Amino acid sequence: MSVISIAAPRRAAALGLALGVLPVTDTLADPLIAVVSQQAAAVTLIDAGAAAKVAEIAVPGVPAGLAVTPDGRRLYITHPDLGLVSRLDVASREVEARFHVGQEPFGIAVIEDGRSLLVSDWSDDALIRVDARHGHETGRVAVGRSPAGLVVDMVAGYAYVADRESHQVSAVDLARMTRKAAIPTGKAPFALALSPAGDRLYVANVQSGDLSVIDTGPLKEIDRFKVGLMPYGVATTSDGSRILVTNQQSGTLAIVDAATHAILGRPKLGSYLEGVVAFGPGRAAAVAWAEDSVLIIDVGKDRVTARIPVGAGPRSLAVMPRRWEPGVRGDMLNP
Repeated sequence: MSVISIAAPRRAAALGLALGVLPVTDTLADPLIAVVSQQAAAVTLIDAGAAAKVAEIAVPGVPAGLAVTPDGRRLYITHPDLGLVSRLDVASREVEARFHVGQEPFGIAVIEDGRSLLVSDWSDDALIRVDARHGHETGRVAVGRSPAGLVVDMVAGYAYVADRESHQVSAVDLARMTRKAAIPTGKAPFALALSPAGDRLYVANVQSGDLSVIDTGPLKEIDRFKVGLMPYGVATTSDGSRILVTNQQSGTLAIVDAATHAILGRPKLGSYLEGVVAFGPGRAAAVAWAEDSVLIIDVGKDRVTARIPVGAGPRSLAVMPRRWEPGVRGDMLNP
């Protein structure tokens, strides 16, 4: 698995996804990257610039999806096996709340400036809206079978959900909490990424080994092409020029030209790659599940520049904005 989460440069889009995430950031400072380790039941915070581990925080068992609030001060984590969502305070490095959501909460995104969450329920085939403070369900809509990753465009007012066992993406109108379209994709869609302009949705199809490209205007697939064996994560660079796809079985990163859909490179990175995120100019991070590590990648040079050990079974990542004054109480690095 892999996930979620924040900010597109031109649009106030909240990007969320459990199990393959793709947030982008154009802040000047190197961001923190949050990583969920499933077997270790932990969240690791990594300083992307220093390529160093900042903290490792225990969370409830079997964490999967991950989403960050716009201010970067809280993380929300799904625990499908427990039917829980937990809320982590980054400054105190403690789990401050946990609440039951649906039957098997999986993908997650933060919306409405942190006031609400969207959660995909793998078992109940639903997208659920939740009050972020108290954990109360405030809405739900039926989607396809086994919904996994999700991404949200708050400008357009749509959530997109990868319905893995229905081989489609559901487009949900958030104002009405109704499904507006079911868009056929390749086999077993799992991870999603929006282009910075919000006009293209990229879908990693695990079993067919390809990437679907959806035009979000007419809500139709306009292209589908092979990227590797078992693609589990997808992200876009902050300028939208490149699409990054992690291929689990082949251990490669497909670097795709967003305009032509040509494969520009397919470097071998590690074993059992899953979640991927892009940040800054030409850099990315991905998890290698079998190696219990996070890889920092120079996209332009097609190479790994650092390997950072994390807890056992890393699956999901999220880019966290660093909006604070160093040394002040509540600083994420020095609480």
